[in-house]
Amino acid sequence: MEAEELVTIICITYNQEKWIEETLESVKEQEYYYKELIIVDNGSTDRTVERIKYWLSQNTSYLYVTTHFLEKTKPYCQLFNDYLIQAKGKYVVDLSGDDVLFPDHISKSVQELKTAPFAAFCFSDAYILNQINEISTFYPRNHAGELKEEILLTNIYETLVKRNFICSPTQVFHTEILKRIGGYDEELFYEDFDVQVRLARNYPLVFSDHIGVLKRKHSSSMSEGQYKRYDSKMLPTTVKVCLKIEAMNQTAEEDKALGERVMYELKHALWSANFDPARELVELGGRIGIRGLRFKWYRLWAKKRWDISWLYEKLT
Repeated sequence: MEAEELVTIICITYNQEKWIEETLESVKEQEYYYKELIIVDNGSTDRTVERIKYWLSQNTSYLYVTTHFLEKTKPYCQLFNDYLIQAKGKYVVDLSGDDVLFPDHISKSVQELKTAPFAAFCFSDAYILNQINEISTFYPRNHAGELKEEILLTNIYETLVKRNFICSPTQVFHTEILKRIGGYDEELFYEDFDVQVRLARNYPLVFSDHIGVLKRKHSSSMSEGQYKRYDSKMLPTTVKVCLKIEAMNQTAEEDKALGERVMYELKHALWSANFDPARELVELGGRIGIRGLRFKWYRLWAKKRWDISWLYEKLT
């Protein structure tokens, strides 16, 4: 294998016995030949490790695989960085043990990256499969399968600050660039919001118009607990990333974009009674100049800590 062309897939699993074999099979079936697979089980307590070992016994001749089975669970961002250091590929994929890569995903993504050697990562579209087996695309498409709106990469930093614009499982990173920025921030609970804005701040991104991944949304998905009543593990990380963005911003327009994000996250923090993150978001909003009656109302709500989270659970 030529190191220049190698793609490293880091597959981190945790209690994903239902899906892990399909995930690993999707790596094997990639049209892109030059790849290595690093499988890391993060202390699963179900039969995930057993299913991995069975799959390996049937498929060891198809690709180069290394395995690591942890006895104790480690924080995700730290764990990914441990194996990012070992990645030999020019490009790297962060693959969850419940997602599926379609056969042409890596080849099409690498093709785009080769046309833009300074790009930090390539992203694409995905199918989203929800808990009742309904499927949709991440980006709206018409009946002919065409994107309803062009994916604009100008001002991509502002776009990512405002809203969740990229389906993170579709990302294929330029390994050297990801290593250069220190990989994932190990102080954070989740990685995608932070790493996307940090990379977009200083590097171009590229988009490939293909559907590359099947992403599952289920009750044990990390995103399902994003606004968990009283005790969201994700909101404190979101606040930390917003504070980092405040320091990175250079223009009034970028602060305005951050203001949109703050108002969105603040609304959900208040409704779900996560009042400590809400207080920090109110303070941040004041510093970047958010005005208006709605923000004043949110400020009062955060101060009084009115709890109507029971209604939020019913509505969501």
